[in-house]
Amino acid sequence: MHIVFEKTWEATLSDQQKQAFIYQYETKRTVHEEFTATPILIKRKRNGGIVATVFLQNNRDELLSIREATVCVVNERGETAAEETFSLSLDIPPFAATPWSFVFLPTCVDSTEEPTDGWKVTVK
Repeated sequence: MHIVFEKTWEATLSDQQKQAFIYQYETKRTVHEEFTATPILIKRKRNGGIVATVFLQNNRDELLSIREATVCVVNERGETAAEETFSLSLDIPPFAATPWSFVFLPTCVDSTEEPTDGWKVTVK
């Protein structure tokens, strides 16, 4: 499995930032499901929204095209902290991972808690 940066990320991230993502990915536990979203960083924005940066992992032998996704941030108790549907144009090659950030509007956040390392992200 290797990292593939979406073209906007490829163009805007420095080599050092890319290497940091690659290093972080290498330290993550490998998941063998067909598709996973592994959190990198979940943080609250000043306006009350949440940003969830994840590795979207395509563990299949065919291209994965994501055009719309309902994304949930779940706290360590299994309660939904944020949920929103996003439109995107993302293609992840077979057996590759792509870092991606989902920015939740404050109106889509149902929690006032600060995110912790125990929070998870699901993509439907």
